[in-house]
Amino acid sequence: MKIIRRKAIITESFSKEIPKTPIALKYSKKLYEFCIQNAEIYIQTRMNDPDLKKEMKLDFEKFLEYVYLEIYYQNLSEHEKIDMIFHIYGGVMLKFGSIMRATNKFHKKSIFSNIAVEMNADEIFEYTSDNDVCFVQVLLITEIIMNYKEPMHLALVQWYDFTSSVNPYLYECPLLEKTNIFNLIEIEAINDIIHIIPRFIDNNEFLVNKFLF
Repeated sequence: MKIIRRKAIITESFSKEIPKTPIALKYSKKLYEFCIQNAEIYIQTRMNDPDLKKEMKLDFEKFLEYVYLEIYYQNLSEHEKIDMIFHIYGGVMLKFGSIMRATNKFHKKSIFSNIAVEMNADEIFEYTSDNDVCFVQVLLITEIIMNYKEPMHLALVQWYDFTSSVNPYLYECPLLEKTNIFNLIEIEAINDIIHIIPRFIDNNEFLVNKFLF
């Protein structure tokens, strides 16, 4: 089993040129659109919406921290003028045809997909993987249009980790817990949608259902 450096993925990506996504992504309904100049006010207004689910409020909170602040301020010293437009979508079709979703309302229910991410060799550090694959929950799907580089196609995610390095599997399925680690990954790095089910004996234990398909 391998080890993954999750915290470094976003900081390393923005310290060098991010390659353009080689496929034309098919996004579903656009939920929100705003520019860098009014991002903070726009998000704070949305977070006060009483109909907004707690997952979406967490999405916006982490968006400010990981997308707005990091991307903007990291690039501010390198460019005299930074124009960014953020498109937030409810879903996107992945490379194998599955639709990844992160939305407050889909057929009157909120849905935030669980996905498998194939890690690169240079991201190997402090994370136990399942045959080089890690598991995350998608909180937000965004396309960032900029005036100084190619668009970014990113997903804001919350990471799962194995509950134990000694007994990482139960019923031959990865036994996971949600962590407090959030960051951004490129959509093209996502393998596929997966089925993760909660264990009702514990509020923070989950099983990857490998027998669904």
